[in-house]
Amino acid sequence: MYNMIAEAKRVEHTIRNLTVMAEQATEGIIIVDLDGNIRFVNTAWASMHNYANRAELLGKSISMFHTEEQMRSDVLGLLEETKHRGQIEGTIWHMQSSGTTFATRTKMTALNDENGNVVGFIVFATDTGEIRQVEELLMQRNTELYAAKEQLQSQITNCQRLRFELQQCRNQLEQRRIELTIARENFQKQNAEREHVENELRQYGNDVERQITELATALNKVVRFAESGTELLYDKV
Repeated sequence: MYNMIAEAKRVEHTIRNLTVMAEQATEGIIIVDLDGNIRFVNTAWASMHNYANRAELLGKSISMFHTEEQMRSDVLGLLEETKHRGQIEGTIWHMQSSGTTFATRTKMTALNDENGNVVGFIVFATDTGEIRQVEELLMQRNTELYAAKEQLQSQITNCQRLRFELQQCRNQLEQRRIELTIARENFQKQNAEREHVENELRQYGNDVERQITELATALNKVVRFAESGTELLYDKV
């Protein structure tokens, strides 16, 4: 008796944990028996099918989520196939409470008892419309990222071009600096040569002026000498 109570508590605890995890899941989850009656449904499944209260779905047939055509062509055959294969996955159309149909990505898994007999199914469903929205959003983000990448590449190209032009300007400035340095050195050399010539001319002028002065002095002496000789001649006459 004690073992039976402990086992029952363990199962209850496991079911409670599974229920909590199922409620936190973003995909719709239901558990149905072999007759297709709902034994468990999470909030995501109820919301996906436009039902406000998941409790009202318990005990109902899974057929309330499908049209008669969907039940005949897809659901019944897939449930039977799941019995034999253990699990299947594919696209199945569902119906909301308003009658609107939508495509889902559905996975069915057979539930077995301790003897390995199938006693029910657990069904996971995701609205592919939401998936498409996410995919479209991802595509939009990829497009935006590609545009941003192109813009960044353009900016990088412009920066590289500006860097090249700047390097050319630097090279031109360096060449101009070298030319100015050479011109300054030539000017300084020419200025030094000019000063040297000016000094030589100044020295030459001084020499000429000195020679003129000496010549003038000598001429004065000659003139005085000539004048004194003339006076002596006149005295003798």
